[in-house]
Amino acid sequence: MTADNGSATSGQPGILFVALSYIAAVLTATTVVMVLLYFWSGASDGLFQIFVVGLAYTFGCALPGFVVTVVLARVLQVRAWLFFVIAGGIDGPFSLVFIDRSLLSDALAVMVLAGGLAGGLIYWLVAYYRRGGAPA
Repeated sequence: MTADNGSATSGQPGILFVALSYIAAVLTATTVVMVLLYFWSGASDGLFQIFVVGLAYTFGCALPGFVVTVVLARVLQVRAWLFFVIAGGIDGPFSLVFIDRSLLSDALAVMVLAGGLAGGLIYWLVAYYRRGGAPA
């Protein structure tokens, strides 16, 4: 048994890094959306409660797209940061449109897009950067 948490030949992270990276990505995406929401609306009442609900919502709703991204990355042996940033940018609005249309608005869609892009970058940084992820 080794301490390595992934395949040395593929450069893909193990399940522990995938899970930790997803949590970091969800925290980042939710924080970005909350900061943009704060600057957009200017209201600070109940911001923490909205953050907690947004965190739970993001965790569950982004999971299907995240699983598809991880599977594609493993099958295609992709480690490039741009792949994960684009996947995060697609996953956020995709979740908003297909899972809960009641929240759909132009402003929120842009905020969610920004959060997804940031979440994808953080996922790559946590899961791949120290593993020698491709600089592309």
